[in-house]
Parts: sequence; C-alpha cells; structure tokens
Amino acid sequence: MQAVNWKDKKTIYAVIVVLLIVLGCYYLYSNVWAPFQEDQDRLTVQLRDAEAELAKINVQRGRIAELELNLVQAEKEFERLKEMFPEQEKVPLRLQDLYAVLRSSGVQIQKFSPEGRAEKEHYVENKYSVVVSSGYHMLGYLFAEIANFNYPTSITDLRLSRYAGIKAELEKAETHGWTPITVSVSFNLTTYTSKKAAK
Repeated sequence: MQAVNWKDKKTIYAVIVVLLIVLGCYYLYSNVWAPFQEDQDRLTVQLRDAEAELAKINVQRGRIAELELNLVQAEKEFERLKEMFPEQEKVPLRLQDLYAVLRSSGVQIQKFSPEGRAEKEHYVENKYSVVVSSGYHMLGYLFAEIANFNYPTSITDLRLSRYAGIKAELEKAETHGWTPITVSVSFNLTTYTSKKAAK
C-alpha cells in the first residue's frame, strides 16, 4: 500500500473537492433540508388539526336539521310566552276575554275595574276588581274558564254572599225554568306581564 502524498496537487485537489462536497452537503442539510423538514412537520400537525376540526364540523353538520327544528320550536315557545307575558297589559283584551267567559257561563257582571299595577323583580302584576252575580254552578264554570285563559291569572280575596234578590229569582226559576241567580261574588283577578329590562 502506497502512502498518501499530501504535497501532490491531485491529492490537494481531491481533499479540497471532498471538503467542498462535505461543506455543500452541510449547507444543504442545515439551510434547505432541516427547514423543509420543520415546515413539513408543522404542516403535518396543522393538517392533522384541520382534519380533526373538519371531522367535528361534519359531525355537527349532521345535526343542522335537528338544530334548525329546535330553533323553530324555541321561537314558537318564545312567541307563546310573549303572549302569556306581554310587555304591556292590554286592558281591552282582558275585558274582551272576561266578557266572553261571562257570557258563555251565564254570569252577570256587576263591576270590572282595573286596580293598578304592582312591580316585582322580574314581572308586573296587573290587578282587577270583579263583582258578579250568578248561580252556584255557573260560578264554577266561570272559574274553570278563567283558569283556561292562555295567560297566567290568579284569583284572590274571593267573597261569596247570598244574592239580595234571591227570593224573586227562585220564583222566576220555578215559573220559567231557568237557572236562578243565588250568589253575589267579588274577587280580585291578577294577570301578569313581563318587566322590561333596564337599559
């Protein structure tokens, strides 16, 4: 085996070429390949995250019809609650409701008057004073109809007393066969409205 002659021009050129190749390879590795590999790893992670997010979206997209149906139902329920708890009390509508019930139950109204409002934390109570004359069974029908209003109501301070003209009513009932008025009834009727939030 022959010893390497380091002074030989060919050897020096060969060493320089090898060094240039090594330096070129190092440069390519550190400035091209390593950043490319980092970018590839970063993009791979981003792709994986995006695919996971897309999978979640696709799962939720399958629920769009269900969510739209829930939204429609919630809007209907909200409208129903707005009717039950309007922002302002509509006295003429309350009168209409009450008169319709009174007519159908056969009760005679003596008095219906608004008695003011009482503000609570989240709602307003609208109070009415009512006096009617009726037969006992008609009175039960009246209260049943009030209970079936499509908005909340409460009845307080209910007072029953014997009707002043009961004797004449009983005589008419025997003669003509109609239901006599036997009781006078007074009560307070309360309806409820929503309270506007303070701005």
